[in-house]
Formats: sequence, C-alpha cells, structure tokens
Amino acid sequence: MHEPASRRRRGSIVADYLFATMVTLAAFALAFVADRYLSIANLSLILLTAVLAVAVRKRMAVAVYTAVLCFIGDNFFFTRPRHTLAVASADDVLAIGLFLIVALVCSRMATRLSSQVVSLRAAQLRARTLLQLGKQLATASDAAAIREVGARALTQAVGATARIDPAEGESTVERNGDSDDRWVVPLTVGAHDHGRVTFATPGSDEPDVERRELALAMGQDIALALERARLAHELEQARVQGETERLRNALLSSVSHDLRSPLASMIGAADTLVMYETQLPRGERQELLQSIVHEGQRLDRYIQNLLDMTRLGHGALRLHRDWVDATEVVVAATDRLRRFFPELAIRTALPQETVLLYVHPALIEQALFNVLENAAHFSPPGEAVNVEAAVTGEQLQIEVIDHGPGIPPDERSRIFDMFHSVSRGDRGNKGTGLGLSICRGMIGAHGGSVEALPTAGGGTTIRITLPLPPAPETSA
Repeated sequence: MHEPASRRRRGSIVADYLFATMVTLAAFALAFVADRYLSIANLSLILLTAVLAVAVRKRMAVAVYTAVLCFIGDNFFFTRPRHTLAVASADDVLAIGLFLIVALVCSRMATRLSSQVVSLRAAQLRARTLLQLGKQLATASDAAAIREVGARALTQAVGATARIDPAEGESTVERNGDSDDRWVVPLTVGAHDHGRVTFATPGSDEPDVERRELALAMGQDIALALERARLAHELEQARVQGETERLRNALLSSVSHDLRSPLASMIGAADTLVMYETQLPRGERQELLQSIVHEGQRLDRYIQNLLDMTRLGHGALRLHRDWVDATEVVVAATDRLRRFFPELAIRTALPQETVLLYVHPALIEQALFNVLENAAHFSPPGEAVNVEAAVTGEQLQIEVIDHGPGIPPDERSRIFDMFHSVSRGDRGNKGTGLGLSICRGMIGAHGGSVEALPTAGGGTTIRITLPLPPAPETSA
C-alpha cells in the first residue's frame, strides 16, 4: 500500500518545523558557550544566523516560526533580567525589538531569494528537458518513432510510466481502484488528434503543478512533432503520386512510336510470308521469321516496361534487380541503336575491369538507349556520338556526348520535365520515344541521377550516375 499524499504532506510540514527547532536549539547551545566571551549583541548575530539558515531552506512560515523562537529565547536567556521575559532597560527593548524586525525581514528576503533560485533551477531543468526532447524528436523518422521517443522522455522527466496511444482523451486523472491511477494528457494540434499520453501514477499520488506543466509542455512538443510527421507524409505521398503520374503519362504518350515500329515490322514480315510463301527462297523465309521473332521480343520488352511503369503509378512496382556488368548494358544499348541508325558512328570508352551493377538490367538499358536515341536525332551528319563510362568513387558515370545544337543553360534542368519535353524538347520533330523524363524515372528508381551538361565545342552531354554497391561474395 502506498502512503496517501495528504499524509505525506503533513509529515513534510512536521519535518520542516522539527528542522527549524533543531537549528534553533543548536544556535542557543552555541550562544550559551559564547556567552562568557561575547557581548549580547554578538549573541544576537548567532541567533540571526540560525533564522537565515532556516529561511534559505524552508518556506516563510517556518522562517517566521524560527524568528519568533529566537526572539523569545534571546529575551529570556540573554536580556537582563535573565530567565524572565521582562526587560529592564529601554535600550534592551529597542535591541530585542530590532532583532525581531531584522530577523523577520531577513527571513522574508532569504525565503524569497531561495524561492527564486528554486524557480530558476526548475525553469532551467524544464528548458533543458524540452531541448533534449526536441533533439530526440528531430531524429525520429516517423510517427511510431516519435511516440517511442516521447514516451521514454516523459517517463524519465515526469517520474511516472508513460505510454502514448493513438486514441482520443482529455487532460484528467482517471481513477482505477485504490492502488493505481491514470493521468491522461491529450496530444492535439488544432483539429487533428494524435492520440494521448497515459501516465501510470502509484496510489493516490496526483501529479503536482510542476510535473503537470512539464508534461503538458512536452506533450505539446510531441504533438507538434506528430503533426509535422503527418504533414511530411502527406506531402511525400502527394509528391510521389504526382511524379509517378507524370512518369506514367509520359510513358503512355511516348511508347506509341516504339509500339508501332515493331508491330509494323511484324505485320509486314507476316504479310509477305502469307502472300509469297511458296515463291520465297528458304533463306528469305527464315530471315522474315527471325525478324518477326526479334520484333516480337522487342515489343514484349516495351510492354513489360509499360506494365512496370503502370504498377509504379500504383506503388506496386518491384525492381527485379540482378548483378550485371556495366559494359554489357552499354553494349546492348549501343547495338540496339545501330540497328535503327546504321550510318551513325558510335564511339565507346569503357572500363577495362569488370564493373558490376545491381539493377534492373532492362530498365537501365532502356534508359541508356533513350538517351542514345536522343543524341542520334540531334547529332549533325558525320558527327559521332561518344559513350564514356568511368568509375568515380562509389558511383558509375555514363556520359552520352553529342555535338548537336546544344541546350540553353536555363533549359537544361527542364528537359527532364514531362510537359516541357512534350512541347519543346525531345518530343519535337526529332522525338526519341520514351522521353528523357522516363529516363530520369528509371534511373531515379535505382537511386541514381541524370543531368544535362554542355559539351566542349558545342553540343550536349547527358550524364547518368548510378551507385555501385559492394560486389557480391563468390564461393571458392
């Protein structure tokens, strides 16, 4: 059983007065010893010191009690005639009267100063506690982490076990039997309810004013942190939804050419086989069949990419990552480009050593092919397109360099925007299919980046940067 708070308060009051009595008795004992050596005025200073000693530690009422005791004792033991409350001389009346006045004034000033010191310490502790809580909340990544950090900080600061639940509540003390109480503080910001803090307080130990104020201040900081987390989550959802919607729309508007090309080739080859099957040599028939297979596989890749981007719009895209040599990706993309631009000169500068990427190979190849196709469309006749790959730190940089008309500085960051590219950029008269906005989405899904830079001597350099994870361990 826990001792009731009222009984503990009465015990504290008795202890205060007992302390004052003991200090007074000690002062009188010292005064009796010094009586044979010091004058009565100096003895009064000893008693005044006792009053100050009590005043700086206890409340005003206890200090007044000490001053009265010292006044009576000084009059009874040390003022002539001694051992009586009578005063023989007017000077002694003035002396003991001034002693009482000085003792009361000093006790008042000492208790006020002590109270101010206590208040300053409490304010400092509160500020330090709130500052530490703010630092801890700043490192919390989501609402669950904020609740965990907040409950731990409240438990330590208030001295009662705290639990934060996402439920409604009011700032009350809820009785629950005789052995346990629940002190509840709501976490609300405006019209948004972020739950409540429930403190388990032992017995009838209701929270005092200081603990209530500290808990309410900390609760407000926690509620604001939860509100910021909510807003950040909503903004991130809106941003992701907007970006994925832009990416999906750009993909849908861009793949029309890439879908028509393989379909036209397949239909033309199949129509030729139907009409001239008996007249065509075996080699030509085999070539037409291989063309149908090749274009069908190409069409399947486009449709798979379309489905992946559509799932990305619904938050369901899964990157089928695999380890692949960066050189293989570059070679595959350049080989595809040569089939569409057989007269285009392509120069490559690739790392001599093996550089492994942990990516979705088809998406990275498609992104690189898109950039290559864009460079091929805008490169002047007779000018080569350069592809350079190099490892920089923990990243792989692939640069596609052309010597075309270039991009104005204020347009370089906008060419990756879907709407800008549709109206003026790579979707103009020399469209590149998927568009640079799709390239940015594919590379960004792998934690990489795409940027446009000027080429020395004129032209544009598109730099693709991809992270290099640690190489996989191989068994001996």
